[in-house]
Amino acid sequence: MDPVMLVPVGPWWSVLAQAIGIYLLVDFISGIIHWSEDRYGAETTPLIGNAIKKNILHHHRPRHITRISLWEAMSPTLFISLGIFAVGTLLGLFGWQLVLLSLLGMNVNTVHRWAHSIPKDLPWFIRALQKARLIQTPQHHAIHHGLPRVTHYCAFTNWVNPVLEVFRFWRGVEWCIAVLTGIRPREDDSLPGAGPTPQWILDLDEEYKVSARERRAAES
Repeated sequence: MDPVMLVPVGPWWSVLAQAIGIYLLVDFISGIIHWSEDRYGAETTPLIGNAIKKNILHHHRPRHITRISLWEAMSPTLFISLGIFAVGTLLGLFGWQLVLLSLLGMNVNTVHRWAHSIPKDLPWFIRALQKARLIQTPQHHAIHHGLPRVTHYCAFTNWVNPVLEVFRFWRGVEWCIAVLTGIRPREDDSLPGAGPTPQWILDLDEEYKVSARERRAAES
């Protein structure tokens, strides 16, 4: 790894265009990961079952992501980004572009967490970034959690989702997968009328109620 590769070279407009492209690419990659966890596999799927379970919980309890620690929220995208950085470096792609991609990618779930947070609970500069539309806003992300919850999977900016939805990108990919493999998307059991809430989620609710009561008792 040559440190010289960390210094952008070329015309300023070329460097800026590459940086913007990387910024949007991070959003698109976040959409691919989010879509795949939302639509395919199950809690028992080898290797990724735990990630799918967290996504199922997130659809049932969207604000759960604000109740867990920052580390627990951001660690999945942190490790994915480190993996992308390692593979890219091995493939000879080390440079400022790969570093920027990895650094932005590490923070995707943190941005997602902020989109579910109460604005007054966020630092002023985070609210400023949301207001400037440099990171995804709560209003934009709320579209994903509205019915029928099959759109707006990208979780980093407000800019990539509308383009993908114009072309019905995710529906097209799902159609191709169904035609080629016969595998169809998983039904979202958090939708109204889909059945009772899984017991393990109700048990988790009770755990948080107990811990909240214990915190209040300790503070009084």
